[in-house]
Amino acid sequence: MRGLFYHFSPAKDIGHGVHLFRLASALAAGGRTELTLLRDASADYPPASAWKYGPVISLKPGTPAARAARILRELRAASPDFLATAFFPLGRTGCAAEIEPALKAARAAGVALYSTVPMPYFSHNERALPELFRFAQYYDRIFINSPLGYDLRYMAAAAPAERRVSALSFARVFDRLKDKLCFTGYVLPEKKPARPRGRGGKFILVHRFCGPTSPGIVTCAILAKKLLKSRLPMVIVSGPASTPGEMRGWRALLAKEGAGIKLLKETPNFFGLLAGCAVSVGTAGGTVYEALYLNRRSVLIPYKGRPGAERSDQLARAAMLRDLAGAAVLDYDSLTPASLAAAIDAALLDRSPGCAAPAGIFSGAEVFARTVRHDLGGGKRAQAV
Repeated sequence: MRGLFYHFSPAKDIGHGVHLFRLASALAAGGRTELTLLRDASADYPPASAWKYGPVISLKPGTPAARAARILRELRAASPDFLATAFFPLGRTGCAAEIEPALKAARAAGVALYSTVPMPYFSHNERALPELFRFAQYYDRIFINSPLGYDLRYMAAAAPAERRVSALSFARVFDRLKDKLCFTGYVLPEKKPARPRGRGGKFILVHRFCGPTSPGIVTCAILAKKLLKSRLPMVIVSGPASTPGEMRGWRALLAKEGAGIKLLKETPNFFGLLAGCAVSVGTAGGTVYEALYLNRRSVLIPYKGRPGAERSDQLARAAMLRDLAGAAVLDYDSLTPASLAAAIDAALLDRSPGCAAPAGIFSGAEVFARTVRHDLGGGKRAQAV
């Protein structure tokens, strides 16, 4: 079976790249697979060396027409059974002009067309919805990598915070696309730690996961450590996107205030760290699903964008974890060392059982791989593109 993954990432996206690598790993586990990754040259994490499934091709900056021609050449060279686009057509709409010729060619050649979306979310405003539906017509399936009945209603409720679409319109988009949607469940790393029996742990974990936003979480955590009633040590993972300047500033602050704190930029086993912590403190990105899987106590500080470019997906995840697992939710703009210390202390005193979420909702990568293989009948090749 041959596949081509297209990842439009002009802003050096990290989270969607991690997501694609997990999906590719699940597909490759079935054997007899070659997967080509075509992504923006600026996307360097996860590193190309971690893609063990076939060629990695860098898509250099250029005009939409030049990039479209390059994508078509790579599509023909890969001769894939399927083409999968990350997030598009529900988001990353800046790639529409360069990817549409490949979609047309793939459709004409009988290549299966898939979209992989890490959550039930789209970035269009009301006026742009016809364009969303037009592009969606190309696709055989749109994989939503969350379980049906979990994120969608929270995403719909939070969408009005972005002031671009109503909650009702948001829900109607997914209803209209329902014949193409496949809700897989959450996509977690291939190697999952065993679920702990209790909610205890030996340290406080603070993180930004990938680290492109919310630097105040790290600064506040360093200053909050001495205010905590608990004497547990603290481990901070600032994220691979942390800049050299940020790291220098935090290390200088640690020299003054850093007793009992270990600062890491990144770690090869974040999931393992999460499994061993007593409380997880961080943004409300994809790590909330890992925290839900492990039933960790959580203090969430969701990223909500900036004025004029509001984001609601982390607000939605935070609300869901608050309802399902009793997570504390703090506002980033009003975050202080004292408020963070109080929330951590309260979380450590929480003796509730949390949430024993069904194990089946965390098999998103496996469901994706199984569905693709079923669609392709074990790898039947399409005609030449």
